[in-house]
Amino acid sequence: MGSEARPARPAYDAFISYNASKDRAVVHRLAEMLHAEGFHVFLDDWYVVAGDTWHERQNEALANSPCCLAMCGAHGLGPWQNEELRLAVAARVSGRSMRVIPVLLPGVSDPPLEHEDFLDRYSYCDFRGGLDNSRSFTRLCAGIRGEPLGPPQPAVSALRVGQPPPAAAYRSAFHAPAGGWQRSSAVAAARAAVTAGGAPVVLCGLPGIGKTHVLCDTADGLRAGRTVLALSAGGTTAAEPRYLVAEVNAWLDRTFGRGLTDEELYLHDWPEALAALLARVADEPLLVLLDDLGTDRAGGTVLRAFAGHPDCLVLATAAEHLVDTADVRHVLVPPMSRAEGTDFIAHMAERMNLPVAAEELAEQLPADVLSHPLALRTFLAHTAYVPAVLLVRPGLPPDVLSARKLVSTAVVRLPPVHRKALAWAAVLGRVALADLLSAGMALPSWFTLALSDLVPRCLVVQVTGGVEVPQLVIQALDDVEPTARRTALHEILTELAGLAVEAERDALASLAGVLAPVALVSLETGEWRALREAVPDRLLDRLNARGFWKEYVLLTKALIEASDRLGDTADRVRLRIRLSRKIAQLGDTRSAWQLAREGEAVPGAGDATALRAELAGQRAFLSYLQEDDRSTLHELGICIALRGREGDAAGLLIAHKLEGNVHLRRGRYEEAAAAYRTALAAGGERADARHRLDTEASLAMCEARLGSPEAAARSLKRTVSEMRALSLTIDLPRALHGLALVYERLRLPARALELARQAASEPARDPAVRKAVDRMLWRLENLQQATRFSGGVQRAEGETR
Repeated sequence: MGSEARPARPAYDAFISYNASKDRAVVHRLAEMLHAEGFHVFLDDWYVVAGDTWHERQNEALANSPCCLAMCGAHGLGPWQNEELRLAVAARVSGRSMRVIPVLLPGVSDPPLEHEDFLDRYSYCDFRGGLDNSRSFTRLCAGIRGEPLGPPQPAVSALRVGQPPPAAAYRSAFHAPAGGWQRSSAVAAARAAVTAGGAPVVLCGLPGIGKTHVLCDTADGLRAGRTVLALSAGGTTAAEPRYLVAEVNAWLDRTFGRGLTDEELYLHDWPEALAALLARVADEPLLVLLDDLGTDRAGGTVLRAFAGHPDCLVLATAAEHLVDTADVRHVLVPPMSRAEGTDFIAHMAERMNLPVAAEELAEQLPADVLSHPLALRTFLAHTAYVPAVLLVRPGLPPDVLSARKLVSTAVVRLPPVHRKALAWAAVLGRVALADLLSAGMALPSWFTLALSDLVPRCLVVQVTGGVEVPQLVIQALDDVEPTARRTALHEILTELAGLAVEAERDALASLAGVLAPVALVSLETGEWRALREAVPDRLLDRLNARGFWKEYVLLTKALIEASDRLGDTADRVRLRIRLSRKIAQLGDTRSAWQLAREGEAVPGAGDATALRAELAGQRAFLSYLQEDDRSTLHELGICIALRGREGDAAGLLIAHKLEGNVHLRRGRYEEAAAAYRTALAAGGERADARHRLDTEASLAMCEARLGSPEAAARSLKRTVSEMRALSLTIDLPRALHGLALVYERLRLPARALELARQAASEPARDPAVRKAVDRMLWRLENLQQATRFSGGVQRAEGETR
């Protein structure tokens, strides 16, 4: 291994030498701009491999580069940078074709190179006014190629022949190099809004969410045949709009030779001056890009000025919706979805040759980092030197957290009542507000008022039926005010629990739709006891009895997780039995058996007689569904013995009822009737109404078979009536089916068909009941058709005779 030759390093177009401790951020931006132009530049952060001797790697790269860019910042040259540049100058002096190009970064004093005497002999590229200086950037690109800059080209010449202007002009102005990847959905929404009409379009979103990149990607598809004016509208420009007017005037003079003198500009207030400038290019089709537009009234005035141009498309970015701008289209740039974040990782990994697997890394990263482009880009930069798994496990790097905390700054600035409303919205983010109102919960006035401010700030997103808080904002809220969501959750759960006590059927349906998503928030925030108190067993029973099975399953699963966290043995077992029973009734016996075995494996489950009885009863029920009557009766024997020892009347009723069901299915009506009578006797007067009525219905079916169909019909009619009065819809299909069978035995097929149709319209918990009802309905409907046909034939024969 040691004797193998090291593979040759690729040549670079330019080596970047810079003060890494002071100028890293601005140098990275300039390097990205050069990369977007197609240059293969060496930047140590991009290409030094972990484990390499970095100064040897630097020297090797410099030796393989025909050009050295000497980045000169406000803090002067760094110590290693001095050595790199002396090597580059020595290479040039020794006759090697090495070009040394000083690059003056923003903030450098004048004269620029008075302390770097070995650089002052070289002509430099001047970015002291900002990286958006397109003439300096063009000069730099020409210098890397070893070509003269040449005379300036008229900015409109390309437009005269129908060619679009170079994209780098506005991308470099906004420090947004072309990366070959774009957020297609956001760009499509922006383009659709721009092309829909003449109104300006403002892209709004959270800090660092990538609005500027969407702006540039959108402009790429709109710039053909138009002169592009790209303005950074934030910072001093937002504070003093005359700076923006001066920029427009300079652009006008540079591009068309139609600028005004300073004296002419200052004769008017700035809005009038801006209008006068735009009037001078009224015959030109324009595409105006305004990045980081202020959200005050000045921003609206700027938009209206450009919107008054005869042929002008206006696209801007802003931190939030602009005030007093009814004629503006606001387009939200949301955080990246999981799929977008994964795709972004894959793109960056390929582009920068990063040792990461996109899907695997997406699984490991927090949702708020995966959805925040700036934080994700910063994290990926670290993976060039440190394995991603090591970066994630101990905690994210500080600069990744800094990028993410841009959103925290927006949350910190909110008034306390707005942060409280944000916490409420985070809890209710998965809830349809119509369900909330139908459940009887009135939203506080302070909440609805605060929403009207939070939505324009892009901290809350309006979605169909309700609101949604991005994960980025939720994390920021937790960072700023760690107890806010928990407090909101307790307040909401307390009110929902109170509503659940007396909720009628319609309100209970809405309440179930609210409780299930709120339960998930309870798990996320660790409020397990609050969830258990808000969803008692009696509420689960009501949801189950009235057919709200989806919500019943979701809530039971949430309660199982809460009980596991709390370590409550009885709850851990009983909730698993609940869920096992319901999932089995819905047809998934494999998962039901798994849950039953999990219940048996709970530490301490075998120490309590009551829990052993419930587990035996559940094994019996699952065996019954699988038509294993022998195992069913065996487990019932264990269950009945244990429940008898405990004096559990309710449990005995259920066990004997299931015993009767086994005999009924086998056609042993006398044994079944005996088991049902034993069940009713064991339950006594305090028996649960649902199980008592179901048992009475089963007993009546047996009696009908044993020779008393009229008495059975009366008993079943009374049972059906009482079930309906108590809203026990879960057992109603079975009772209706039994009554239909009795009427069929009494030779009343029309009445039997009516009852079969009623049974089919109700939700049945037992798959066997559903199948039986469907079979009976098919049989009776075909019988009815046959009877009608037979009657028609007999009438026709009578008429013939």
